[in-house]
Amino acid sequence: MMEQRSFDEEINLFSVVSFLRRGIVTIALCCSIGAISAGIFLWRSQPFYQASAQLVLAASPNPTQLDPDAVALVEPREHVTFRLRSPSAFDQQTVSACSDGGPVTAEQISQNLRVTAPSVPSDVIEISFTAPTAELARQCVAAIVRGIQEQQTLVASISSEHLKSQIRSLQDQLVENSKLLKEAQDSGWQQAIYLATRDDAIALRKEIADLTGKLELSKAATLLSPIYAPSNAASPTKITILTAGLFVGFVIGVLVNLLKSAYLMQRNRRSRSNG
Repeated sequence: MMEQRSFDEEINLFSVVSFLRRGIVTIALCCSIGAISAGIFLWRSQPFYQASAQLVLAASPNPTQLDPDAVALVEPREHVTFRLRSPSAFDQQTVSACSDGGPVTAEQISQNLRVTAPSVPSDVIEISFTAPTAELARQCVAAIVRGIQEQQTLVASISSEHLKSQIRSLQDQLVENSKLLKEAQDSGWQQAIYLATRDDAIALRKEIADLTGKLELSKAATLLSPIYAPSNAASPTKITILTAGLFVGFVIGVLVNLLKSAYLMQRNRRSRSNG
């Protein structure tokens, strides 16, 4: 049975090769037409270039008992990537930098922008932008990076003001606590009440010190490496388009041969039936 199967496979392979050989002229003609069509498409289509950059997001001190030197992002990375998907993330300065002498809208920038967040490192985002020229793509990425840096500084500033407000509130509590401690000493209150008040003062001082340590921005958003803007076009790719043209031409050539074979078989049957 295995010999029979092998024999059948050889017959099928021979039939396919024979079919392709009989229609080689048609297939070659269709492949040529497909390649020429792909070449015309490449010639008429506008090339697009891509610039990319990796940006390390801003962070501020976030000391803990286990790690006094720990830092935390001024805002979650997901917030940054989500904001960049909206046209409202781009100010007029960014829109102007991304224009090539013609009108450009924030919606067009968001459509040509791609932002990803790699799993490692966790404080980096990758930005890429597509434009008609490599210089324009690089220029636009630089403007987008500038906008992110300014936004991160603003977020850090708002967070700093909130921390300052908390510190002032704790300092007021500490003043009241100090007055209460003095009154407790002067009035001879019970030792337990005095110790509890003193412990509260120690906890307040520690909390004030911790919040004060978080005030400073340890590092602003910075580029991990210079903006990369290769001089070769990112799209359309010549090899891909030409391969697609050849493949489509080959498929059309095979279909034409199949239809031609089916037509000849039908005509032979009619001839035999009429004869």
